[in-house]
Amino acid sequence: MAHSRSTRGTSTMLALLLLAACTDAPPADAPAEDGATQQDTEAAGEPVAEANVFHMGDALPWGEPNNGMRYLALYGQSSTGGEPFVFRLEVQPGFELGPHTHPITEHMTVLSGNFFVGIGEEWDREAATAYGPGSYLAIAAGVPAYMWVEEETVVQVHGVGPLTTEFITLPEG
Repeated sequence: MAHSRSTRGTSTMLALLLLAACTDAPPADAPAEDGATQQDTEAAGEPVAEANVFHMGDALPWGEPNNGMRYLALYGQSSTGGEPFVFRLEVQPGFELGPHTHPITEHMTVLSGNFFVGIGEEWDREAATAYGPGSYLAIAAGVPAYMWVEEETVVQVHGVGPLTTEFITLPEG
């Protein structure tokens, strides 16, 4: 199996990665104002206000649409190793992400729409499954998957970083 970037979904994924790297979401372990860590404060029995995150659904700070997708960082940064992260993607009809892998388990919850997911190194729409609102998926590290939507769909993704993407290109022949 040869690993390299494919053209299917590349511009969308590059936009996602750029947004993820540049987005300021609340850090996973924000220090208290006096410099104490969350663990220090919890050990002392005091909650850390900065470690809490509250987002009202009707006031979520979605980014601007880019290549038919909007990105919303909710917690942490997906590029930071060993740190939890949560983000949402709102994708428009026609979104496709070709076969790829991640070095971590990717957890996804479909919030609206239908999210089509297939497992394997080759694109096969017949072998994929449509996951509707409320569906939860966990795709293990290193497992190749591909996905697409046919209607506006919102998916929440979470895990422990770093989340990187390696696209799969099979040798021709």
